[in-house]
Amino acid sequence: MKKQIAALLMSTSLVLPMAAVASAESSSSDDVLINATNSDSEVSITNLGPSGNDAYFASNPSVFTDKSNDSIIKPMDTDGQNMSYKFSGVRSNIHSKDPLPVHRYGKISLTLVQTTGPASRVPAAATYQFATLDGSLKSDAILVDGEVTSPAKTITFSNVPKGTASKPVYLFIVNKTSDGREISGNGYTN
Repeated sequence: MKKQIAALLMSTSLVLPMAAVASAESSSSDDVLINATNSDSEVSITNLGPSGNDAYFASNPSVFTDKSNDSIIKPMDTDGQNMSYKFSGVRSNIHSKDPLPVHRYGKISLTLVQTTGPASRVPAAATYQFATLDGSLKSDAILVDGEVTSPAKTITFSNVPKGTASKPVYLFIVNKTSDGREISGNGYTN
């Protein structure tokens, strides 16, 4: 049984704690129940490449707003060099209302938190990508799969495109949570 589980782990992208594999050997049943937790140690980060959100760009995305008509994700320049953002109640896709400062491109790190809430058993999953509104210029899309609360996670983009005044680059966040549950989060570039 342990060899079968080890082979499964090596042939898929499924990540199980080693204790789950060890406890499966002593189980009298072929069905193994693993209690997943939402701890930050079980967060996976996957680079999906520049085409990771192509379906999103094909849908002609717009800025989604909450009930108070404020942008759900509204970056603010922190020092003319970086931006910070905050969002909540997002079921689908959003992009920043304001662009990344035009002189920022190339290698940019994004420190973030994301959650479906403390009572949820479904962990948050979202892709993060810098791109123009039409998707003609875009960085890699990075999937962050799991609850990220404390400490925050930092992901690094090595290919953020250079925006211009007429074609600025925005931060796009696409909710990939398995059941479409609302996610919330915040973060900043550095």
